[in-house]
Amino acid sequence: MNLQEQINRMQSMMGLNEVRVPRKERVELYKDDNIIVVVPLTHRALQKYASFCQWCINNDDYEWEEYHKGHSIVIQRNQIKLNKGITGMDTAGEILLLSRVDDGSMSMNEVENILGYKFESEKKAMKYLKSLTSDINNFAINIVYYHPENGVYDMEDNHLEAFNHDISSIPNVTPKVVKIMNDYYLK
Repeated sequence: MNLQEQINRMQSMMGLNEVRVPRKERVELYKDDNIIVVVPLTHRALQKYASFCQWCINNDDYEWEEYHKGHSIVIQRNQIKLNKGITGMDTAGEILLLSRVDDGSMSMNEVENILGYKFESEKKAMKYLKSLTSDINNFAINIVYYHPENGVYDMEDNHLEAFNHDISSIPNVTPKVVKIMNDYYLK
């Protein structure tokens, strides 16, 4: 993680500030005392809303333009405290790393080195992962990225649907809000 990413991460842990993005660069779908739902229309707007997120599209203009332009960003107006896991890292980060072992893209040893924590066995690590992913509050959900065809992602870039959570699992996202977002995509 480079210095700017570390600064962004520290700022996100201290609290989210609402970002002012010019109206011509966004569509505001919904706003209440709890959440703001916006669709960034430019990559610059996406970067402002998602500056605290680990999404690959933050730094990849082409990926955003070609595949992700027009997706919703759901921002919790009142920060949800990030949970700490047994390794001392935020649980969302533990989920991201342990899921790499589960999908075979990283070895248990690599993940343990990154986490600075040694599990008794890979089986116990996977049991721990399952317990973490069963609770939506173990994900970084202060800002989520959503599109009905591409799913919902937390700030760590965990694909929540892979863990049996969908957009309606996100706090303060009511059926009315889901309908507003989905109706926007049907236009």
